[in-house]
Amino acid sequence: MSYSLQSFFKAIAFPVLLFVAVISAVEMGVADLTPWQDIILQTPFLLFTATVILALRFNQTRVIYIVLFLALAWASTGKVENIDYFSFHPSLFFISQLLVLMAFSFDQNKVVWGRHGLLRILILFALLAINYRFNQSITVNEWLSAQVLPTGSESKLSPYFQIEFIVSALCLFTLAIRQVLKPSQLNASIWALAFGVIVMNFGDFTYHTIILSYCLFGVLIIHAVLTDSYQMAFSDELTGLSARRALLQSSISLGKKYTVAMMDVDHFKKFNDTYGHDVGDQVLRLVASKINGVKGGGKAYRYGGEEFTIVFPNKSVAYAIPFLEQVREEIANYQMAIRSDDRPEDKKQGKSDRKKSKAASKFVNVTISIGVAEREGNLKEFDQVLKQADEALYRAKQAGRNCLAE
Repeated sequence: MSYSLQSFFKAIAFPVLLFVAVISAVEMGVADLTPWQDIILQTPFLLFTATVILALRFNQTRVIYIVLFLALAWASTGKVENIDYFSFHPSLFFISQLLVLMAFSFDQNKVVWGRHGLLRILILFALLAINYRFNQSITVNEWLSAQVLPTGSESKLSPYFQIEFIVSALCLFTLAIRQVLKPSQLNASIWALAFGVIVMNFGDFTYHTIILSYCLFGVLIIHAVLTDSYQMAFSDELTGLSARRALLQSSISLGKKYTVAMMDVDHFKKFNDTYGHDVGDQVLRLVASKINGVKGGGKAYRYGGEEFTIVFPNKSVAYAIPFLEQVREEIANYQMAIRSDDRPEDKKQGKSDRKKSKAASKFVNVTISIGVAEREGNLKEFDQVLKQADEALYRAKQAGRNCLAE
């Protein structure tokens, strides 16, 4: 499993720390929100509305169902007119919020207006109906107050504490697994939302702090939607490098001195034709991993297809060449084993299997050609420097490949 525990904590750090810091500041009186209380009461509605609009715009439709249920929770807590008609069982509604977060974190981003979306809306209405219908149910109350572990008669804990705690732990664990299996800022923020809902349930907070927490929920989801949308637009999914759009965007902020290197995988079509596109993808990921480790302050991008770019801000060609040559040699000297169809996903198991069958494995060598150019003389614009580097790359190909040309 390549996604480490450190990566998980890094992903949830911002939303969790923001929530804890703001709530702590308000509860300890560091931040006095009294003058703003009327605005804060209505802010969750505005944030949730903005979130729905952004989710529709960026095709993050699962966010909509989560936000709708959070909006219902805010409305019932915030004493919105006509909503207070609905009286929910606090424990049942709390568990329902966690179930919604768990269920829709695994949902697919399909069209809201189709059959898929209608079914999801019906699920939310069913949860709403269950909470309304069984508010005073003695049977449900007995279930929720079941004691898994015996407690003393003098315990000050809520009779629902044990069931709520079990569901809370299950929810956080499930959402953590979701983040590990498919890392994204949205999944990390959903984990933070569940954490916030749990803190609000078990803690003893003022009314305004609870409303403020819903404001933070809206901010966190908006941040997650925008972050993930940015990643999809500016990052290359196959290699993990920044994409061509990010290269063109960053070129705006480059100064008057920089060096651009264009590189291309030699005989890439041959790899695809001989071994298939899966091996071609292996080659691209290998090259990407090597050039991403370039030293000297270079920044790597996937330009498109089998072409990559490295930019050295505030550096000359003479400075950049040794670092580019180092990358070229590392790639050329690396023996890449052809991934078999039954190769295990686990890296440790795969490494062990490779040692056992090394003699029978098929290895190939990958090389790249590099063209490099510097902003100088008549080369004033970034696209001019890029074109010059591309022409140098062509000369490297003509010179026999696996070399660098200026």
